[in-house]
Amino acid sequence: MNERDNAHIQRIKSELRFLAQNLKDIDKDRFLDDELLQHAITMSFIVIGECSNHLSEKFRKNHAEIDWVRIIAVRHVASHGYWQLDMEQIWQATIDDIPKLKTFFDGF
Repeated sequence: MNERDNAHIQRIKSELRFLAQNLKDIDKDRFLDDELLQHAITMSFIVIGECSNHLSEKFRKNHAEIDWVRIIAVRHVASHGYWQLDMEQIWQATIDDIPKLKTFFDGF
């Protein structure tokens, strides 16, 4: 892993810690009722997607078990079409995908 990848990985890990810390006592209803929380969580998704987009092709190919295309696509929608986001899907991603991604990145 090169230095640039490491910097992006550390930023992703920071966002994943932020998500874990700030969602630990939050349920779906609270998330869907709290616009500020939605914005904060979506910003973390944007940062994770942006950093993932800047990981080297070699790193992403070596870790093909991660759906990099999907992560980056969420970032594009969140950044350029925020009004199109379905907060129920964002919530579901925080429950289904973020813990798996955190487990993956905990190995670095």
